[in-house]
Amino acid sequence: MSRLACLVLLSTLVAPLGAQTVGLPSRQPLFVLQGGDTPNVNHHMTVASQAFGVDFGVVGGASGRELASPGARRIEEFFCWDTPVVSPVSGQVVQMADSFPDNPLGTHDRANPLGNHVVIGSGGRFYYLAHFRRGTVSVRTGDAVEAGREIGRCGNSGNSALPHLHRHATAPARFGEGLAMYRSCGAFRTAGPG
Repeated sequence: MSRLACLVLLSTLVAPLGAQTVGLPSRQPLFVLQGGDTPNVNHHMTVASQAFGVDFGVVGGASGRELASPGARRIEEFFCWDTPVVSPVSGQVVQMADSFPDNPLGTHDRANPLGNHVVIGSGGRFYYLAHFRRGTVSVRTGDAVEAGREIGRCGNSGNSALPHLHRHATAPARFGEGLAMYRSCGAFRTAGPG
């Protein structure tokens, strides 16, 4: 049985959570770098707890569709670098990290996949936002946050080769465990039927 089939089968055993509106993690114009429901367009689909995760890049430049300045060789030349990250939901910060270094362009910190990050609990779900710039996370564990509040700035920490924002949601708060949630018609639901 495929991993995705197992994910769908297991999700039918979990009591479904109600729909919840979830905003974008930035006020800047965004491009989906990785997203969708198949591994050919979204590498997160190969990890059950991150299935349906999305990686966003900020676009800009003369055309308004570029990820970086022409010939970019440094992380600072990407339009996503150091842009504000906002909370996509109202809830409570249940976990955060802010001390991992930002990677040089093209390198990854696979030992700390989330890098600098914030996890927000809301409506029985846990929203992971990852790859913040070191020293910019402005919330602490236990803080209440409102949707749209700035919570840090985009960086290139963790398992990230270029500046971008990562977002995924799960039912348990422990990274790498449980079933992912997916966004459908403006709301997150448990993966699977229903």
